[in-house]
Amino acid sequence: MKFNVAFRNFESDDKTRKLIQRLTRKLDKKLTSYSGDEVFLRLLLEEIPPRRLFRASLTLRVPEKTIAAKEERHDLDETIRDAFAEIDRQLEARKAILRAEPHWKRKARREELRKIR
Repeated sequence: MKFNVAFRNFESDDKTRKLIQRLTRKLDKKLTSYSGDEVFLRLLLEEIPPRRLFRASLTLRVPEKTIAAKEERHDLDETIRDAFAEIDRQLEARKAILRAEPHWKRKARREELRKIR
């Protein structure tokens, strides 16, 4: 997986970079079914100075889908974790759709799925 991290209006410290690397590796493990060139992650972190508010914008491009999450908090680490958690939730929902789980849960559609496979 390729990724890009950008910071606006503040400089990051080692603690923040390590957190981003750890969460990126965790997300990369869930994307093993895609090749490395198909997936691109972009993280934009910015600080809004008057109120010391942090905004995280996270975009994950997978084949045929773009998943996005935005979070705003006063704590930088919490903002980053929540944005990655939202991306993770949306990614799991996407995988469930690709596995046809919503259709499989409906008894009427099970026979149609069995005939296709």
